[in-house]
Amino acid sequence: MLKSAFELPWNARFDASRAIVLHGRSWTGGAAVRHVEVSTDGGRTWRRAGVRGPRDPLGWVRWELPWRPPGPGSYELLARAVDRTGAAQPDVAPYNTLGYLFGAVVRHPVTVT
Repeated sequence: MLKSAFELPWNARFDASRAIVLHGRSWTGGAAVRHVEVSTDGGRTWRRAGVRGPRDPLGWVRWELPWRPPGPGSYELLARAVDRTGAAQPDVAPYNTLGYLFGAVVRHPVTVT
């Protein structure tokens, strides 16, 4: 089970004239996180984020990625973790009772003005 989350409000707003550093955390309940990939275009392309700080094999790891939005508009940010075995977060999670095991990539909406 892998999970990733951005450290920013849902529907966050950014100024198009400024570069942004996206921050987040990723976790795995099995093998340690190897790397984290971030998409700023709804999943069409992916870039590797820089992992920062301690890498506890079973803890959350912090990551960041500089981003300069191409212009004003609505964007979907996605983050996915890959663990040491090569397992990656799925695009969709299989059904499970009450959603406790949800580990799919989340589409995080933001607006650039």
